[in-house]
Parts: sequence; C-alpha cells; structure tokens
Amino acid sequence: MNAPVTQSSTAQSIVHLHQGKPVTDSLTIAREFGRPHKNVLQSIGDLIEDGTISRLEFKPRDYIDERGKTQPMIELSERGALVAMPFIGGKKSREGQARLVDAFLALRDELAATSSAWADSRRAVSAGFKAVMEALKETRAEVGKETLACHYTNEARLINLVFFGVADGVDRANLSGGDLKALEKVETKDAYLIARGHGYQERKAALQAYVSTVRGNVKQMISTATGKLGLSLKGTRT
Repeated sequence: MNAPVTQSSTAQSIVHLHQGKPVTDSLTIAREFGRPHKNVLQSIGDLIEDGTISRLEFKPRDYIDERGKTQPMIELSERGALVAMPFIGGKKSREGQARLVDAFLALRDELAATSSAWADSRRAVSAGFKAVMEALKETRAEVGKETLACHYTNEARLINLVFFGVADGVDRANLSGGDLKALEKVETKDAYLIARGHGYQERKAALQAYVSTVRGNVKQMISTATGKLGLSLKGTRT
C-alpha cells in the first residue's frame, strides 16, 4: 500500500510518474483550477460512478494535509484527467486546463527523450561487443588460430562476470541508461586489451579494476548532463 503523500510534495508538480505512467491527482487539479478539493472529489466521483471515468483510469490515494491529518484524494491517469477537466469548473478553469495539458505533453517529451537516449546506448553496447569480437578474431588469426563460436561466448561471459558478477542469465534489455554507458566503456576496454595481446586472466584482472572506476565516472557524467538538460523527474512517485 502506498504511503500518504504530504500536501507540499503534491504541489511540487502538476503531473508525475506512477509505475512509469504520467498521472495527476484531485488535489493538484483543485489547486490549478481554483476550486475547493471537496468539490473536485465530488465531480470526479460522479464521473466514476456513471462510468465516464473507468476503473483503470483512477486510484484512491491519501495525502497528509497541513494539520498532519490523512485525507482522501483521487489519482487520475492522463486520459482520466483529460476526461474530467471539462466537468471540474472553478475560477481558474481555463488556465488550469491549459497548464494540465501542457504538463502532460512536457512529461511525454521527457519520457520520449529518455527512451531515445536508452536506445542509443543499447546500440552503442551492441557496437562495442562487435569490436570485441573483431579484435578477438584478428588477434587469434595473427597467430594462426581459428576463432569459434565458443570463443565469442567465453568473451561475453567474461564481460558479464566482471560487470554483473555473474557469467550467465543477464538480460541487457533491462539495464538502465547509466549501466549501458558503463558497459559500452568496459567492452571498448576489453577490445583494446585483446588487441594488445593480453591473455584471458590478464584481461579479467584489468577489467575488474576498470569496472568500479567507469561506473563512478558514468554516474557523475549522467548526473551532470541531467542537471543541465532539466530532465530529472523530481515528481516521480511509486
């Protein structure tokens, strides 16, 4: 069960993420539309009761008011909020509707930018491992050795081991953007070590030492870039 949010934290943004999806709530709508919260609850409740807002588009929530008391509010999906808007009224109704729509659109843009950056990082990781395979093949060919599928598999398992702590069972599709950037650097380092003629155990030791450094550097880089671009989703709640 979700813990109640404080009234001040709800006021930080018009929309936020809940389980990865943009949502808003009745308390925010009341503030933005200039209408008492109890009236907004009643209007939304009527729309829920007659089926205009479906069960999938709202969730009952609690918040802590300025007196420290737990009070009810309703969380709405983007569609639920857009359906409810014309029925809310209030002295700032038009301005509130415009701000709410703009906020949902802005959050969509942020999510799209994040998704695009993740896809770019995923492609870079794929290219990084391709460089590892090419270095392995060329290095073995120089000494007259054939490179088999098992050699590529062993190298992938080595990278998994030093980066994730396990050699098998890693689903890279679930990695964060930061982990993908760090993994790309580790693969590039591995390709360099292979090309320089380092053996398996030498590469393993060097990569293990490198992983902790590159993770820290990438974390700092992402934090700086996020701050500059203003893409931090401070309103995210789970």
